[in-house]
Amino acid sequence: MARSFLLLCAAALMAGCSVIGEVQDERFQRNNKAGDRWLSDQFEAAEVNVSGNWVSNDWGHGTLRQNGRNISGVLGGYNVTGILSGRSAYLLIADGEWYYYSAILEMPRAGVLTGRFSRAIPFVRGFSRPMRLDQLAH
Repeated sequence: MARSFLLLCAAALMAGCSVIGEVQDERFQRNNKAGDRWLSDQFEAAEVNVSGNWVSNDWGHGTLRQNGRNISGVLGGYNVTGILSGRSAYLLIADGEWYYYSAILEMPRAGVLTGRFSRAIPFVRGFSRPMRLDQLAH
């Protein structure tokens, strides 16, 4: 009797894990699609180049690579993907493939990116905090 009860509990737990996994997967897809749409809404030609090594007091060291308007790289322990629109970098900051933060940074002068980051995907100014990156000398 006890053995069959344990087997029934184990089966219920496994079924529950499957449902939780499906919900998480759906949430992941919805979150990342919202981030991708947010990036695709930025359409101006790039006016700056953000390629290089950067440092932030809050985020640590990072490397950004620019290919046309597209940005990729790392910042601290996070993966970065983004787009340049005018003088602004629109960034999605991910842990693995899951977008955790969004940021809008402008380049007021060479070697400085400043703006705000948000825990919301896409970016929500009301849920944002200041962010600054300084480019390291070559």
